[in-house]
Amino acid sequence: MTASTVQGRDPASLRRHNLRTLLRHLHLQGATSRVRLGEVTGLTRSTIADLVGELAERGLAVETGSSRPQSGRGRPPMIVSPREETAYVLAVSVDVDTIGIGRVGLGGTLLEESEARHERGPGDPAASVSQLVRLIHAEVEPFEHAPLAVGIAVPGLVRAEDGVVTRAPNLGWRELNLAERLRDELRFTGPIVIGNEARLAALAEHRRGAGRDCADLVYVSAGVGVGGGIVTHDRLLTGSTGYAGEVGHMITNPGGRSCHCGGRGCWETEIGADALLSQVGVVAPTNRHTALEELFAGAERSDPEVLEAFRRMCPPVAVGLANLVNVFDPRRVLLGGWLRLMLRHTGEELRTALDQLRGLPELPADLRTARFGEQGRLLGAAEAAVSGFLAELR
Repeated sequence: MTASTVQGRDPASLRRHNLRTLLRHLHLQGATSRVRLGEVTGLTRSTIADLVGELAERGLAVETGSSRPQSGRGRPPMIVSPREETAYVLAVSVDVDTIGIGRVGLGGTLLEESEARHERGPGDPAASVSQLVRLIHAEVEPFEHAPLAVGIAVPGLVRAEDGVVTRAPNLGWRELNLAERLRDELRFTGPIVIGNEARLAALAEHRRGAGRDCADLVYVSAGVGVGGGIVTHDRLLTGSTGYAGEVGHMITNPGGRSCHCGGRGCWETEIGADALLSQVGVVAPTNRHTALEELFAGAERSDPEVLEAFRRMCPPVAVGLANLVNVFDPRRVLLGGWLRLMLRHTGEELRTALDQLRGLPELPADLRTARFGEQGRLLGAAEAAVSGFLAELR
């Protein structure tokens, strides 16, 4: 729907809609001429000039070029760009072992990022909330302008209705209203958007990464947990409650290992980090994060033991992928987490294992590595934050 097709709105709400439409285009497409903005929105030149002027006054956009004709060459185009140095969102990625945080400008540029060890307490989110408050304060304190919004990716179930983390088994969280807790502690009045890490990573890949030109895709990431996101017809699938995409809890081995979710034989128990580490003889490591980094470094060195572990993991990975391809018929399957390394180093074996399981050649499986890797969760949190800001723009 273009800005000019909105019917039955009062002038104030129509103006807000048009401002959001322009800013969303600038965020997703980057620098754009006034002429092109008029073409994609259907708005008149004078309306575009007026709206761009307001965005500039608010510090959200900047214009370059000259409105005066140049001798013998006519007027150069007026280019409108998001003002990323002052108009930015704060993105946070909460993992079991680490917390990543970064500033992302309108337009999607990652301006800076840092990572800290996650100082969590078993089953009690209080320590995590306190650490998040400290990290956010430290990130924004040096800057004159506050973030437009905050987006937080978490490894758990996030209810779409209110953003409550209903369950994050790997963190031991239940019914945590993280946005409300942070808003009280930070005294922040802008949007705070909470989302599932894998689905937000899928959003980032779809908007800016390996799935940017793809309307239908499945994203799967394996780490301590296994998560996913499904995009159909350019829309992120959320389901009735917001929980769609819990691919790690597909039952791929009935009667298999118990899962922390309470089920048995979940895909996560077959291909998660602990299952991978066990393939190289590492069971219940004191520091899982360090153990994984050493394993990944071995893969980059083409360590035979690590590559053989990847080969042994191909069949259980293929089982889940085959199910997802058959159910969703994606044009592309993007692999994140340690699966990126598997595809890079043992991709032929993985594709062979997948082909042996699938009986529907009409459903091709185009496997590709996710572009952003671990940054996907952070960039997805930023995209969710921008969407939250646009939704509340007045």
